[in-house]
Amino acid sequence: MNDLKAVPAMTDGLQGAFQLFGPDHKPHRLRELKAAFCTETARQCIEQYKDCLLAIVLTGSLARDEATFIEERERWSLLGDAEFILIFNEHASLPSSADLDPLCRRIRERLLQHNIQGNISLGDVCPTYLRKLKPHIFAYELRVCGQVIWGEPQILSLIPAFSASDIPLEDAWRLLCNRMIEQLEVVEDLADYPVILPPRVHYRTIKLYLDMATSYLLFAGAYAPTYRGRAERLRVLADNAVPDDRVPFPLQRFAERVTGCTLEKLLRPDQGGLALISREGEPGVLLWEEAAAYARQLWRWELVRLTGAGPHLSDLELLKRWMRLQPVSERLRGWLYVLRKRGWHRSWRHWTRWGGQAWRASPRYQVYAAASEVFFQLPYLVGAADQSPELDFRWEKLQRWLPVLQKGKVHDERLVWRQLASDTVWNYHEFLAETRA
Repeated sequence: MNDLKAVPAMTDGLQGAFQLFGPDHKPHRLRELKAAFCTETARQCIEQYKDCLLAIVLTGSLARDEATFIEERERWSLLGDAEFILIFNEHASLPSSADLDPLCRRIRERLLQHNIQGNISLGDVCPTYLRKLKPHIFAYELRVCGQVIWGEPQILSLIPAFSASDIPLEDAWRLLCNRMIEQLEVVEDLADYPVILPPRVHYRTIKLYLDMATSYLLFAGAYAPTYRGRAERLRVLADNAVPDDRVPFPLQRFAERVTGCTLEKLLRPDQGGLALISREGEPGVLLWEEAAAYARQLWRWELVRLTGAGPHLSDLELLKRWMRLQPVSERLRGWLYVLRKRGWHRSWRHWTRWGGQAWRASPRYQVYAAASEVFFQLPYLVGAADQSPELDFRWEKLQRWLPVLQKGKVHDERLVWRQLASDTVWNYHEFLAETRA
C-alpha cells in the first residue's frame, strides 16, 4: 500500500500525468489538471509520512469534478483550494500546521514547475475522526463525493451513514455566513464601485450564489451534494413555487442567477476568465449588489426559522436571539479552542473580556455578528447604492465582539469599517476555519 505505484489507480489520467505538462504543452482538460494535483500531493505526502499513512483522500470541488481553472500567460491556475485529507494510523502522532505548511509549499512549487498553480489544503485525521463524524454538509459530501487517491480504498465507509435530511439546518446558515466573510476579504477591490467586477470579487460572487443555493435547498429539503444537482433542484422548486413566507424571495430569478453561475463555474475553464461581467445588459457590479441583497434576505429568513421569531426583529436582534439558544457547552467549547490556539499564558490579558463574551455567545457567532453587520452595509460603504440611513454604526462597538482585536487604530472614522472587515477576516481564519466549534 505504501508505494507510489498505487497512485495511478486513483483516477483516470494519473499515470504519466506530469509528462503531459512540459513547458511546450498546455493542459486542456480538467481530468489532467486534477491528475497533476493528485499525483504530486500523493508523491510528497507518501515520501514524508510513508510509515504512518493509511490513506489520502481528495475532497471539495476538485473531487466532484467541479473545480474552476483559468489559463493565464501559459499557466493554469486553480481558483479555490485543492483539498486533501491525510488519514494516519490510529496511534500515529498527527502533524502540526507547522509541519504541513512546508509540505504544502513543496507541492505548490512542484506544480509550478509544470505551469500549474493553486492552493493546497491538507487536513490530518485518524480513523476515529471519521467514525465520529456527525451529520453536516462537509461529512455528507466527504462520504458521497470524496475520492481515495492512495491507500485503503474503503476508508470513507468508516463515516456513519446518514441522509441529507439529517444535516442540521444551522449548518446551512453557517455556510452562508462563511461565504459572506469571503466577500469581506476583497472589499478593497470594490473601492469606488467598479462597473466591471474585479476577478477576485467576481469569483467570490459566483461562489456566493452557488452556496446561497446550497443553504436554501437544505432548508427546503432538496439539498444535493453537487453544483449541478443543486441548480437542477432549484429550477424545479422555482417552477413550482407559490410566493409566500415559505420562500425568502421570488425563486425564478434567483434560480436563473444560480444556473448562470453554475454554467460559468463548470463549463468555462478554458476562456482565460469568468464571464459574469454582464448578463442581460447589466454591469457585473449590479449582479454583485443583487447577490448581497439575496444573501441578506436569505440570512434573515433562515434565522427566523431557526429561532421561531417574528420577521419584525432587526438583524442584530435576530442574531442575539439565536445566540441565546446556543447551548452553554457549545459556547465554552469554542472559547476553549481560542484559548488553546492563542496559548494559555500568552493570552492572559484577554481572559476577563473572553469570560464576559463566553456568556453571550461562542466565538463563531460573535465573528458572524460583526461580519454580517459589515457585509449588509457593503453596497452603501463602497458607493454601490444611495446613502444608507443605517450608516451611523458605531464600528468600534462591533469590533469588541471579535475575540482578538488587531493592533493599530484607524483615525479616519470613514475607514474604521475597513479595519473591522480586516479584523473579522483575520479572526475567522484564526479561530473558525479549522474547527466546527
